[in-house]
Amino acid sequence: MIHFSPMSRSLAAVKRSLLFKRTISLAVFLVVCLTQNASIAAPRPTSIPFVSPKGDYVSQRDQYHTFRIPGLIVTQDGTILLFAEARRGTGRDPRREENAPIDLVMRRSTDNGDTWEPLVVIESGYRPNGIRVDFADPTPVLDRTTETVFLLYGQWPDIAPITVAPGQDPDSTEGNQVVWVRSSTDNGKTWSSRKQIVYPDEPYETSDGLYWRQAEPGPGSGIQLRWQDDASLNGRLIIPAKRSGSETPDSAATVEPFVYYSDDHGKTWQVGNTTAGPDANEDEVVELTNGAVLLDGRPNSGYLRRRHRSYDGGETWGPDVPDTLALTPVDGSMIRYSAEREGNDRDRILFSCALGEDGLNRNNIAIWTSYNEGKSFTNPVQFNTGFAAYSVLQRLQDGTIGLVVETATEEGDRYGGISFYRIKLSQLENQ
Repeated sequence: MIHFSPMSRSLAAVKRSLLFKRTISLAVFLVVCLTQNASIAAPRPTSIPFVSPKGDYVSQRDQYHTFRIPGLIVTQDGTILLFAEARRGTGRDPRREENAPIDLVMRRSTDNGDTWEPLVVIESGYRPNGIRVDFADPTPVLDRTTETVFLLYGQWPDIAPITVAPGQDPDSTEGNQVVWVRSSTDNGKTWSSRKQIVYPDEPYETSDGLYWRQAEPGPGSGIQLRWQDDASLNGRLIIPAKRSGSETPDSAATVEPFVYYSDDHGKTWQVGNTTAGPDANEDEVVELTNGAVLLDGRPNSGYLRRRHRSYDGGETWGPDVPDTLALTPVDGSMIRYSAEREGNDRDRILFSCALGEDGLNRNNIAIWTSYNEGKSFTNPVQFNTGFAAYSVLQRLQDGTIGLVVETATEEGDRYGGISFYRIKLSQLENQ
């Protein structure tokens, strides 16, 4: 086991018009107008575990510009593990800024997010051989059978084209994207050595006959199946992911969701088929009470969330049945909160996304609730005022809801930190 030692993303949102693209129907326009009237429950976060210092940092080991892209899981004993990208330079996305390696970092909370243990570096972008790389998209999942947390994440060259070169050589000089996994059996205190997950990437072996030039996890969190008609699928671990594929090694690429899955408690990881178009990017998954898996994807074009269902544990996907809410394209979160088949009073699936302000933009994080197994999401409740981008939800051990979201720590700023909200179910239902 490797032991890690602690280390000692609103510029006031520009008002946007509600004049949508002509492709958005009047019906959708009216839905958007209604969602702007969400009730407001709690405008202040419980804590801010990652505060971005900003500033003109150069590439130094102990200095970060921006914390972004949260991943979140709650372990068997109730410990909250919050992961993020720790970005240097000017805080840009992976492979966009030379000499600004991105670290993968974590903080733990054992008191439901009131306080957080010191920051720990899981992966440093400064490699022992002198090469600098970017680590990205931390996506954890809990195996409740073995009480093991698995963390999948990507590695990118420090500087590279928008679409990386085909191949999976961990030597970043080859310009490839690589997927790693680590595990923890002690609630995130220590982590195993990393292991590469090699995915099919040649047309003759991929599900869509394309070159897979990247197969990046999440971000957000994964799930473990438990309600499958095929009992052999119960216990399957699923990590949402998205692949960039092209017809030739250097042609234009498209992006579609898929999932990684493991049927042997994380010893090996398999790759499911991609969803049928239209294109979508970051995605999340939830198991429905009938055993189907529902996937929610950030649209690559338009404003309607992509929704697909799988009836074989994520291996293949049905057609896109988009949601009816027009929302800004950003990574959201979708989790199961309760299920009647487990003795709860009703079925609930929660969904978080930026509600927007005077249009489709990254402002005002909100949570919607579905009582019909993801067919519709209603009653948005807003939890911050101002900038809000990527978010992740989890049910905490005491039945409250943990929400982490990229926010701003100063008025008029963007990506000023990652905030944690602890929410009671009554705040979503008693408005």
